[in-house]
Formats: sequence, structure tokens, C-alpha cells
Amino acid sequence: MKKIDKNDPLLKYGGYASVMTAIVVVVVIVLNLAVSGFNIKFDLTKNKLYTLSEDTISLLENLKEDVNVYSLYAEGQEISMVTQILDRYASYSGHVKVSNVDPYKDPAFTAKYSKNGEQATIGSVVVETAGGFSVIPQDQVTDITVDQASQTAYIKGIKIESVLTGTIRKLTNGASEAVYELIGHGETAFGESLKTELGYSGFEVKKLDLIKEGVIPEDCGVLIINGPSSDFSSGEADSIKQYLENGGKAFITLGLTAAEMPNYDSVLADYGIADSGRIVIEGSANYALSNNPLYVIPEMNGESSICANLVSAGTNILMPAALGIDRLDAKRSTVDIQTLAETSQYSYARPVTDLGTEESMLQSENDVSGPVEVIVSVSDTDINGNENGTRLVVAGTEALLDDQTNSVINGGNFGFVMNAFDYLNGTESAGRTKSIGTQEYLNITQSRAIIIMFVSVIVIPLAILIAGFAVFIRRRNK
Repeated sequence: MKKIDKNDPLLKYGGYASVMTAIVVVVVIVLNLAVSGFNIKFDLTKNKLYTLSEDTISLLENLKEDVNVYSLYAEGQEISMVTQILDRYASYSGHVKVSNVDPYKDPAFTAKYSKNGEQATIGSVVVETAGGFSVIPQDQVTDITVDQASQTAYIKGIKIESVLTGTIRKLTNGASEAVYELIGHGETAFGESLKTELGYSGFEVKKLDLIKEGVIPEDCGVLIINGPSSDFSSGEADSIKQYLENGGKAFITLGLTAAEMPNYDSVLADYGIADSGRIVIEGSANYALSNNPLYVIPEMNGESSICANLVSAGTNILMPAALGIDRLDAKRSTVDIQTLAETSQYSYARPVTDLGTEESMLQSENDVSGPVEVIVSVSDTDINGNENGTRLVVAGTEALLDDQTNSVINGGNFGFVMNAFDYLNGTESAGRTKSIGTQEYLNITQSRAIIIMFVSVIVIPLAILIAGFAVFIRRRNK
């Protein structure tokens, strides 16, 4: 039997290799345990799909009471993205406890959390505090679409964060922000689905008849004026102006009408803008839905806090029969107007009164050439000297608040509207993009993919090689 030589180089270097391998394995295990134990995660998806908005994080970090969040899925059939987003909530606050309940195994649970028409069912989320609970139904957690050919329902996207954050805020604050919908001038009633989303986000929608009330209530957080078709009285206009001068907030849409409305126009004129009375005709197929020049898909301003997440997510908004918004030469120096959306350079706008025939769609020399502003935000110093005390968002069509129009554009319109309400309310989370499409779950940017590949394929192996070579040189020189 051959005697083993302890000084054999092959044996020595083989031992070194074994030791290095063992060290690398131990380091990997320790790192995995540390990452798992401290819940360390990195969101590398293209649109930060797993990253909570600053508004949500601020709410969670300042919670003073316990919040229990229950997802309702059959065991083994959880929607992973929903549960991971819920886990993110728990990671930011020790007051948030998240768990899943299988309704088939615990039918008493659904019976316990049902009241006032709210029914806890498969796919819904229940939020509970010491003061009460709220059930977020499945259609507010996920977008469900029915395949027309097979009549099979499937999940098209996720929209949990904005609804859940609003629900937690409402339950822990104990009160909702009042939003008043102006009526009495032929305004278009906005969608029930939008009212539901506003409710989940802490806004309570009420109707306001200024002729009867005389003044805008003191608890009005946002005033909605949705496409009036007849003029305000002078007293109503004065009430709105006084409300805005005192730091009021308003979401205003322009109605498609040929009626003269000087009192209504005077409210807009105080902030340097006007209803142009011209309807936009989009000349580029890239900015029109199904090549219909009146169904405008405008380009949004990615620098705006309202539009930033929408633009980065590739979300569009749809504005049928949109009117252009003019800027007036005379305005106060304190007024700041920002473009939120505009049409393409191939669009043009013509007076509403000139439409009606097929020939009227053709561009004439009297038309205003694009781009045309169709949504703007306005901020102004209020009477107390607070900068941005007064805020408005003005859009060129009342269809922006319509349920059916929103569904056509896959939730983009309501994503914009809810971000606009955050801006008006001073939150400016801009956390909504629309529902998160399921096809976007694992979508990471090319730059991040390159970084991951570079680290895993080059950096880590190279570091191990250098460490091994250094040990080899040191041992050889002894």
C-alpha cells in the first residue's frame, strides 16, 4: 500500500479547494438566512410593482393601532402577488398582521365578516381594527375579465394597494374626506365604480345643490364640477370663487355644449384658463382609439406627480369628444398652470358649432393646430398666503369620470383621477397606475437584467477565483 505524502502538492491544493468550497457554501447559507430572517427583498420589476407608495409607507409607519388583514383564498390557491403585497404592508408596521383564511375550512369566518351588503367571499380581503371592519371585494382586489369565446373568467390584473391603503386610513382615522359633486346645471353624474374607489380611498361623495345650500360646506375637501351644460347663477359663481380663494380644491371637467356660460367661465378665468369651445380632432392614429379621431388618447406629462407612475407603467387615458383648454393672457403672477395631457402635433381643434357633417371633420385654415392642451393643473396662493393653497385639475371631457370609458382603457382613467385627487388633497402619492397587469409581474428592465447577469455570472465567480488564487500564491511563497 502506497504511503500518503502529506506534502504532496495535489493533496495540499485539493485540501485548499475543499476548504474554499466549504467557505463559499457557508457564506451563501448565512446570507440566505440573513435575508430571510430580516425579510430583505429587492424590487427589480420594471414599474416597481412590489414597491409601496410613499403615502402608503407613511401611513403604515405612523399607525397607532392594530390592523388585521385577512386574504380569503383556498389553501394552495392564493394569488402570490396579492399575498406578497400584503406581506409588504406587514413589513412596514408591527401593527399590521397579515394572514390567509380558507373559507372552505372556516365557513364561520365569512359569516362573521358580513354586514350591510358586504360579503366576505373567495378572493376578497378583510381589514379589521378595534373599531370595526371593511370587506374589500374581489373586483376591487383584482380585475376579472371574461373571455367572450370560452366564457371563462380570468384575472387580468391587480389593484390592491390604493384600495387597501384607503381602507386602512378610513378605519384608523374614523372619518372620510368629504367630496361634493355639484348638481343643478346639467352636470354628468360620474360612475358608481369611481364612487366605490373614492370610498375605499377615504373619500365620501356627497351631492351639492348650491341654489339650496347657498354656500359650499366647510368640510368640502374637493369640489367636483363634471361637465355642466347650463350656466351658474352669479351667486353660485361667487360661492365657488370664495371657496377656492380660501384654499379650496376642485376637479372640473368641460361639458360639450354650445350654451353661453359667462358665470361659469368667470370661475376658470380667475385662474388664467378658459374653455376653448373647440373640440379636438386627432390626426394621428397613434393618439386615437380605433382610428376614431374624436376618441383621443393624449400624451401625458411624465414630470407631473399626477402622471408620473401612469407614464412609467405605459398606462393610457381615453378622452372622447375632448375640448381644448385655452390659457388666458391675463392671469395673476401667483397662478401656476401645468400641462398634464395634450394631443399630438397632428391634431387640430375647431368650434363645437362647426361640427355635424362628415366634411366638418376635415381640417380647415381656421382650425387651431395641435398640440392642444386637454388637461391642466392649476395652483395658486390662497388669501392666507399659503403657496399651492388653491388647487384645481381641469380636464376637457366629462367622460374621464365615466365607468364605461374607464373599462375601455383598462382602468387608466380612474388611475389618473385617483392620482389627481391625491394631488388635490395634498397627498401626492401618485401610487396608482391602473390595475397591475398579470403579464407585468416578472417584467424587469433590461438594465436590471444586465446587472443581475453581471453579478451572478461574472462578479461572484471572479471574486471566488481571485480569493483562491490569492491563497494559492500565499501558500506557494511560504
